Amino acid sequence: MELEDIQATWAQMSDQLEKQKRLTNDIIMKMAQQEYKNRFDKILGYETLGALVTYVAAAVILFQFKELDTLPLQICGVLTLIIMVVLPFYSLKYLRELKNTDLADKSYKETITVFTKRRQRYNRLLKLSVYLGFVLMLFIIPVTNKLFNGKDVFAAPIEKFWLWFVPIGFVLYYFFTKRILGCYTANIKKAEQVLKDTA
Repeated sequence: MELEDIQATWAQMSDQLEKQKRLTNDIIMKMAQQEYKNRFDKILGYETLGALVTYVAAAVILFQFKELDTLPLQICGVLTLIIMVVLPFYSLKYLRELKNTDLADKSYKETITVFTKRRQRYNRLLKLSVYLGFVLMLFIIPVTNKLFNGKDVFAAPIEKFWLWFVPIGFVLYYFFTKRILGCYTANIKKAEQVLKDTA
């Protein structure tokens, strides 16, 4: 009887250890998933705020579009609106896809593959955003000058203000985007490390 009792106790302890192991793995996976999502919350917060500001600015331009009374201003206005609406939409979409990568849904290899594809797509969008942001600066200057100052930069001679404002604006834009891209890249790399640590 004693041997049977020991075997029964051993089997019961093995079951309990297996349940404890599964529970521990589940807890670790949930913690990793939460840490992974937290890495994207910061970026999503900034992007959401930026998208909100951009959409409000686009709405202002759209509601005053009739003030853009020449073809060059209208072209600048349309291109400005397209960039201001499309870029934030896709940026938020791709970031949410990255954030919602489920660590427990697929195998480790599949999860890394999905993450890598989503990260590459988002990185391509970031690079495109940098170039389009530069282009947006060129288009938005005539639009805002007409809407808020009533001046058509295409009809007036170039003022000295624009000769120093544009270069300084581009330099500031360069350093601003470099800093933002560095922050985003660092957070995405940390999220990727969380993925690798869950293996």
